Amino acid sequence: MISTGLLTLAATVPAQAQIVAPAGRTLFNRGVMLRSFVRLDNFHESAPGVQVRRVVNPYALIWGAAPNLSLSFVVPLVVLDRDAPGNGLLDDTRTGTGDLSVFARYDLVLKNVPGGSTRLSPEFGVKFPTGGAFGTGSTDLTGTLIFSHVRNPHWLVTDIQFGYKTTGDNKLRAGNLWRIDLAYLYQFPPRKPGGGGGLLFDFELNGIFSERSRIQGAEIPGSGGDLLFFTSGIEYFLSRRSILELAVSVRIHEDLNGSQDRPTASLIAGFRWLM
Repeated sequence: MISTGLLTLAATVPAQAQIVAPAGRTLFNRGVMLRSFVRLDNFHESAPGVQVRRVVNPYALIWGAAPNLSLSFVVPLVVLDRDAPGNGLLDDTRTGTGDLSVFARYDLVLKNVPGGSTRLSPEFGVKFPTGGAFGTGSTDLTGTLIFSHVRNPHWLVTDIQFGYKTTGDNKLRAGNLWRIDLAYLYQFPPRKPGGGGGLLFDFELNGIFSERSRIQGAEIPGSGGDLLFFTSGIEYFLSRRSILELAVSVRIHEDLNGSQDRPTASLIAGFRWLM
């Protein structure tokens, strides 16, 4: 994620960019930022009449450890609700925490110009098996390459990420995955961010391409596949230190393997606060 002033990247204004994509975790120079949001995911399940909803509420603490380095610490709270009218055996609601993830991102290329910037930033992440009900019991790795080009009021941000999964305590190994994101953002009015009342419009394509999962070495037929989402959102600058965000993400392509829960649409609402 990007934070721009009029001439240079500024540590005194909130960072902002994609709402959904990994680059949306935040990239800025110095300071500490808290980002949290509530995401409501809807699924179609293979069983007729069954509705599945998942609420994810991650809390991310981002620290600008050095001018070109940021560290992120993320822990999600999760509620999973399965509603099956007339079939109490399938009714289920679970609440718990997910695993802790830690990310380090470094600006390999950083060029500031009046009214914008260009960045190329690799990021490395580790998910530790710390979670409760929604922990996987595995230690997973991610590598992401993020490119951003800003000439206010226009922003272009893209990233590509590879996730490597290991085997958890239950002998389940989730499939490795790739994700590719492309976001265009437009700032209105076209001025530097940070002033109360400014808006940033966000349009994203989010692609996820996952291998099949395995349990005790055997492939799970109903796992893995390809998904593509279109996301439209808006960010509102309450002040130089706070942003509200709202977005809707809709599935536009699906090629999943076998019988599995199929995500259809998501609603995201959250905030970012520079402490």
